[in-house]
This record gives sequence, C-alpha cells and structure tokens, in this order.
Amino acid sequence: MISSRWDTALGASLTRDERMARYGGAKYGGIEPSSSTANTFIYSDPARGEAFGYNFDGWNEDGTVFLYTGEGRLGDQVWSAGNRAILEHQAKGHDLRVFVADGVVPGTAKKTHRYIGCFELDRESPYFLEEAPDEAGELRTVFVFRLRPSGDAFQRDVDRSAVGDASEETQAKLISTESHNSPTFASRGSSPTTAERREAELCARYIKFLGRPLQRWSILPAGETRPLLTDLYDEQENELYEAKGTATRDAIRRGIGQLLDYRRHIEPTPKITLLLPHRPSADLFDLLQELGISCVYEDVTRGFRRAPAG
Repeated sequence: MISSRWDTALGASLTRDERMARYGGAKYGGIEPSSSTANTFIYSDPARGEAFGYNFDGWNEDGTVFLYTGEGRLGDQVWSAGNRAILEHQAKGHDLRVFVADGVVPGTAKKTHRYIGCFELDRESPYFLEEAPDEAGELRTVFVFRLRPSGDAFQRDVDRSAVGDASEETQAKLISTESHNSPTFASRGSSPTTAERREAELCARYIKFLGRPLQRWSILPAGETRPLLTDLYDEQENELYEAKGTATRDAIRRGIGQLLDYRRHIEPTPKITLLLPHRPSADLFDLLQELGISCVYEDVTRGFRRAPAG
C-alpha cells in the first residue's frame, strides 16, 4: 500500500539515505519517484549545471515558480524516466518534493539537501525548452520545468535562478554596441573565439569608416530566457547588419538565417545587410541578390563598398 505520510518540516536538511529510509525512492538520480509513498523527489544542485556553463534551476523573479532542469547529460533530453515522471505526476497522484543541495554532513563528503516544499507542475505552462551544453560540450535541447508550490515553500535568495523564467511576450530594444551580454553559453573563463574577435574588429572598422555611432538590437523572444543580440543597427537608415569574420559559404548561410530571424521582431521592418571582410564569390553574391539582402564588404584600397540588394 502506498503511504501519503509526510512529516519533514520546510527547511529541514536530509541526506538521501535519510529520505530513502523515511519515504522510499532510489538514491542517486536527480528525479526519483517512490514506489512506497505518493511522492516524486526532485534534487536541484545548481553547481552541477554551472560546471557545464549554465544554470536554470531556482526561483523565478517573483518567487512564484521554481525552475528545474530535466535529466539527461548527453544529447537532447527526452521524455523518459524522470522527465516523464514529472510530466505525469498529477495523473499518478504523486506530489513533487523538491530538495536543494546545501552542504555536506560535518566530517564527511556526504551531501545534505534542504527540503523547500511540495510542488506541482504548472498547468498552463508546464515547461519550456532551452539550449545548454551537455557533458561533451555540445549544445542540445533541455527541458526546464516550471514548478508551482502546492502550499507554503521555503525560499532563500541563494536559491534564485541565475537565468530566470521564460519571457511571456517578445521584447525588442535598442542598446549600445558596447553591450556584450552573450546570448550563448560559454565555459567559465573562456575567451571570445577567433570568429567573434574578427567580427567585432570588422564592426569597429565599419563604424569608424561611417564616422558616426551605430547601435544594436536586444531581442528577447516569447518563451525564451536569453536575448538575441544583433551585430549593428543603423537607426538613421533603418538597416540591420550581421557581421561575419569570413566570406565562406557556411558563414554567409549562417548570416542569412540570423538576419531573417532578427528581422521578424523589429518594427518598422528594416533593410538587412551582411557585413563581410571580402566580396563573396559570384554565386554567393547572386544568392544574396535573390534574397533581397545587401552586402557591404571591406576593400583594402577603398575602405568599404556596398552591393545593394537585387
């Protein structure tokens, strides 16, 4: 018979062994359903995510939702095991009991976990998808569950999410080109890539060539947590630039996709232009012309030259 007993106080600290002895459930996973009690145990340890360069776990800005990253360390996360247990907990009559990592037992290496409350999956917006590096360093899709307290909850500032909840609506604003908050994940202490440095240097030379400041757009799409940052925007001409550090086919294809993605969120709809260090090949130039994308490229003798959209 499955028991509904629960007698652990909010804020109490338990080891996994102590929780197993009282309420069942396996020992090691981040999401552990119990077969002896009507509970599914969720263990949040933000330090583990930070080791890979991301951290979604924690309370959102207004403390109404606890965000929790699904399980699966390699490749895209899938709807199996613990992830499915969270998704289906209401249908199975299980409460979600959330614990956060909180130090170790004195004199040992055994972790302790702080009990922060009983939760249920948000019924209107149960989860959102995010990109995050896996244990091999490859970007993949992860589930970020939105858990709402079923009653009182134990909250501390230290348990706030470093990223925050997904945006409810798309937001776009102009910012300075000096703003460098990256929309992608990077390992701690990592430096800009060679391509990023080339693009930044190309943008700086072009601004100097124009002789006037430009801006960039910060675009936060609905349902996402991190803004997309464009390279350059000329408000005077309503022209959006995407810079690439090389004029290869792969770089130009990426630039085309980025421009089309960004343009959807900007009003009034801007002209779109690729900024390149060299004139592209004839075939790639024709491709840009067919798509109505202008090209500005660097000329060693003349500074920068423009090839208008077709």
